Amino acid sequence: MTIPVTQWHATAWQQLQAGHRQQRLPHALLLSGEAGIGKAEFAAWLAASLLCEQPLEDGQACGTCHACQRLAAQTHPDRFRLEPEEPGKAIKVDAVRQLTRNLSLTGHYGGYRVVTVEPAEVMNTNAANAFLKTLEEPPASTLLILITSYPARLPATIRSRCQPLHLHSPDPQTALAWLQQEAPDSAPQEAELALRLTAGAPRLAAHYLREGWLAVRRELIEALIGCARGNTDPLAAAATAQQALKLDRQLPIQWMYHWVADLIRLAYDENNIKNNDMTGELQALPTPVEYSALHHLLDKLQQARRLSETTINPQLLWEDLMIDWSGLFGARRG
Repeated sequence: MTIPVTQWHATAWQQLQAGHRQQRLPHALLLSGEAGIGKAEFAAWLAASLLCEQPLEDGQACGTCHACQRLAAQTHPDRFRLEPEEPGKAIKVDAVRQLTRNLSLTGHYGGYRVVTVEPAEVMNTNAANAFLKTLEEPPASTLLILITSYPARLPATIRSRCQPLHLHSPDPQTALAWLQQEAPDSAPQEAELALRLTAGAPRLAAHYLREGWLAVRRELIEALIGCARGNTDPLAAAATAQQALKLDRQLPIQWMYHWVADLIRLAYDENNIKNNDMTGELQALPTPVEYSALHHLLDKLQQARRLSETTINPQLLWEDLMIDWSGLFGARRG
């Protein structure tokens, strides 16, 4: 088993392996870091190490023993996952209670049992309270790994009972080299753009390239440009956003947020904008635009990001945003 994306987390890996050798592993680990840097892979790597019957000298799983084979087939009885029933939903209390019942039984292999909770911050209140009881009375030889990009969203009572481990993003050169190996069919400029748009998160950037998100992003931005110039109806632009929502609930909002923020940045430093592949399009938008109105729209997009996690109708949310965006340029189209 070779080191995957988590090659840049070698220091954290070595620290955990030293703790394991000295029998000082915590019962609960709070694994945090930016989205898309390989936290889930790191957790899977650690789980494989602890469950392997014949780990290598550096702690990596051998990949060939019976335990590794069962782990690869996702049938290992001492490997547990606590996650939402559907992406974007909450982890509910019934799932936590089932996990508690499973952990009350004796492990099948007599060694470690490993639980990953991802994303940990989506446990609802009842689930978090139930999980807290497990943290307060942890089962023997069990490692609970809570994975999150937003540790502050977890209750303080849960955070305080976990050993924190923050994983860092790789340096730009390492991230680009890995991404070009992971997505060899992508042009170098596409890889660089994907990294820029994902704040240097290589795993997320690779997902951008594989799923064609760069093309979807361009379609949404072109709809915004059409609204600004009066060529596209705001409701039609909202429909374009609806298509992007099929990929991710929050990502289109993030794209629009950075697009609006870039309009503000252009007044100060055009070399520091997020959408640097579309500098010309940004500069060609109708001007002037009131900066107070742009800041107001940024605030509204922040609120929309939070609302997107609720049961709000996304169509109405996007229609409202597009009407506000179009209104920024309305005086020059009337």
